[in-house]
Amino acid sequence: MVELRAENIYKSFGKLSVLKGISLSVKEGEVVAMLGPSGSGKSTFLRCLNKLERVDGGTITLDNDFIVKDGKYPAEKELRPTLKRIGMVFQNFNLFPQKTVLQNIIEAPRVVKKESREEATEYARKLLKDVGLSEKEDYYPCQLSGGQQQRAAIARALAMRPEIMLFDEPTSALDPELTGEVLASMRSLAEKNMTMIVVTHEIGFAKGVADRVVFMDNGVIVEDGTPQQVLDNPQNERTKQFLNKVLK
Repeated sequence: MVELRAENIYKSFGKLSVLKGISLSVKEGEVVAMLGPSGSGKSTFLRCLNKLERVDGGTITLDNDFIVKDGKYPAEKELRPTLKRIGMVFQNFNLFPQKTVLQNIIEAPRVVKKESREEATEYARKLLKDVGLSEKEDYYPCQLSGGQQQRAAIARALAMRPEIMLFDEPTSALDPELTGEVLASMRSLAEKNMTMIVVTHEIGFAKGVADRVVFMDNGVIVEDGTPQQVLDNPQNERTKQFLNKVLK
């Protein structure tokens, strides 16, 4: 049973305290939507989970493997297999501009996992079909719409066969018309029981797809519950203020 657990996570940038003792557990197959105003620490927390940001204190485990323990990290060689189990999709697509969509997707499996070109290509084509981009494998990123680039980025992350997917505001750089394409791909992943943590402002996605909604503000978790509890019947005044603004 896959479980990602973060306990008492602290993170500062200089004198600015961004995370103030965050604790969160996510179980296998669970979809957790993280909401909150800009600057609340959501994206920083997400980046701490896979060591894109180093924590100042706290413990993160994936099953029984430590990503960080009491603010101290294992040796890189020890940590690498654990981090490979976590995939991430960013706000900005970060595709290699000089490579085709297919080349973008097979790069990491070939270099990091030492898969053969044939094996990596076969799986990449399956993923492209899943995200509706089969006919775009020979296109370059500049030839794709923003929604198509983000779906290619999702396929690229999935090519490493992660057990957990992190999404950092994956639709924030997209026009509303293209947002639906990306959310549909994410909804499909959720239906396949992919464990997901999604930082988002898409209330409809949080309500319709997430098992849990976490609301963050000022570096702490203010509310954590089902979509019905947090979105339809929030208990904290700060959550109510945020939802009133967003829903208007």
